[in-house]
Amino acid sequence: MYYRYLFLFLFFLGGIQATQAAGAPQYIVEIDTLVPPPPARPQCLDFIDHEPICCYYLKEHCQENESDQERKQCGDLALRDDLMSALIYPKAAKEKSLEATVYIRYTVTVEGKMKNIELAKLVGEENMGFEEAALNAVKTVAKTAKWEATKHKGKYIPMKMVVPIKFKLEEQD
Repeated sequence: MYYRYLFLFLFFLGGIQATQAAGAPQYIVEIDTLVPPPPARPQCLDFIDHEPICCYYLKEHCQENESDQERKQCGDLALRDDLMSALIYPKAAKEKSLEATVYIRYTVTVEGKMKNIELAKLVGEENMGFEEAALNAVKTVAKTAKWEATKHKGKYIPMKMVVPIKFKLEEQD
């Protein structure tokens, strides 16, 4: 029974404090005066020489005397062609006319081999065979794949990469 009166007393007391706070002078503080501006960023031009040189998928028809950009484009096209030849569209997904994109993550080692091949993400319907088909295609290519490893500060380092594999049905007229 006393709890009711205690609650009313506290409620009344809180109301008095709220009316007193409303009549109190308000102070406005600008945020700029409290936080100093961030320090200026240093120029990083001397670090340009140390950017990693990306790894390339090596194929016979890709020339070594090409520029880095041309070698990367040639390697990307060769990897896409090899993956397409190893890829099998899942039968259950084909029957239901389903499409998906599967992202496969792997590591290119210092020796130029593909290791730690795993599913990164699936955009599409699960349990239709897209994941297994994409993993099998990448693992098949990995058996014979040769890469030029990533070079950073003059040393070869392993590089994690992700390749998207799109399952798309051909339009039939």
